[in-house]
Amino acid sequence: MKKDYKKIIIFGVSDFASQVSFYLKNDSDFEIVAYTVNAEYNKTKTFLNLPVVDFEKVDEVYPPSEYAMFIAIGYHKLNSTRELKFREAKEKGYHLISYLCSRNSYWNDLQVGENSFIMEGNIFMQNVKIGDNVIVNVGNRIGHDSVIEENCFLTSNVMIGGFCTIKRNTFIGMSAVIKDKTTIGEQNILGAGSVLLKNTKNGSSFLTKSTPLTPDPNNLIQDFI
Repeated sequence: MKKDYKKIIIFGVSDFASQVSFYLKNDSDFEIVAYTVNAEYNKTKTFLNLPVVDFEKVDEVYPPSEYAMFIAIGYHKLNSTRELKFREAKEKGYHLISYLCSRNSYWNDLQVGENSFIMEGNIFMQNVKIGDNVIVNVGNRIGHDSVIEENCFLTSNVMIGGFCTIKRNTFIGMSAVIKDKTTIGEQNILGAGSVLLKNTKNGSSFLTKSTPLTPDPNNLIQDFI
């Protein structure tokens, strides 16, 4: 029988760890008891008024038989840093909790793996699968029968059509659009505003250009507005 963990340790003392803490404190039953980082980065010993324990010894202070963990690391090195800590925490025996904000729209068949974090305003259609260690920011739309594999990061306003697969360790920037029945390869980078209409190879990057400055020497645009 799976243990129902309530007390957790968060790996990380970054802005993202602070953001994770806010959601868990205000929209979950979890109780954060401590934070942890590797000893070489443990400079302050406290974070958000709670102790910061060296990761190398965290299982001695907070045994995995009694406490769960969440890895609060962003998309650094295409999510591979978070992936590494996920594995190390599992090797220590920790269960890694996931969070699904109550302010999302989804069906009961939504599947979410371990150490995934899904913020508010997302729409998940039927039969969507989210793998382990996936971060989904605010306001995305995931089409029916789509799969997001492990270690991915979605920013905001991403539109994913039905029957899509997002392969592992992929980053998707703001307002990217992915056509239905499209497979995005492993370790892809989809920049803000990118549009993907066909399958992509592993290790591909799709970066859009910034909108160019419109010359307006006589301030006509300002006058019009």
